[in-house]
Amino acid sequence: MKHMKNKISVLILTQVAVLLAMEVVLSRFLSIATPITKFSFAFVPLAMCGALFGPVYGGIMGALADLLGAILFPIGPYFPGYTLNNALHGVALGMALKEGRRKWWQLALALVFNHGVIGIFLAALWGHMLTGNPYWAVVAARVVQAVVMAPTQFIVIRLMQRPVERYADLTRSRSVV
Repeated sequence: MKHMKNKISVLILTQVAVLLAMEVVLSRFLSIATPITKFSFAFVPLAMCGALFGPVYGGIMGALADLLGAILFPIGPYFPGYTLNNALHGVALGMALKEGRRKWWQLALALVFNHGVIGIFLAALWGHMLTGNPYWAVVAARVVQAVVMAPTQFIVIRLMQRPVERYADLTRSRSVV
């Protein structure tokens, strides 16, 4: 039985590593960045990780993705506040999307938290600290990002929920055999 547990953990770690690599690529190479904000689909692998493995893995993957992306493909100076933000995004998505908590309103609450608290106010604080731009000017740019990305994320995550659930069921049934 112990051997099976090790196999499952290796499978989980492999899946998280693939999702992490996808997040780094989407964030660093397939995104639209401005000096103050960024638009990307890097939330997709982060949401998948949270849905498949829960908030702890989502948070760890979010932090590692930001850290590895900053080390391997730096866009600007590394700032640990953004690593914290990405970890919190992963935790919130994992809490909203983990098994038994996949209602539309739970996802909506997670996205309000991610975009309202983290994306606007916390990221604006980091942006203000890094650039010296007035805090409220950075907030205004972050509001634009939130208005565009929150509904986009809601729609994309809702569309991918059923396929991710089917994948989770498939991997669970195969790992038991």
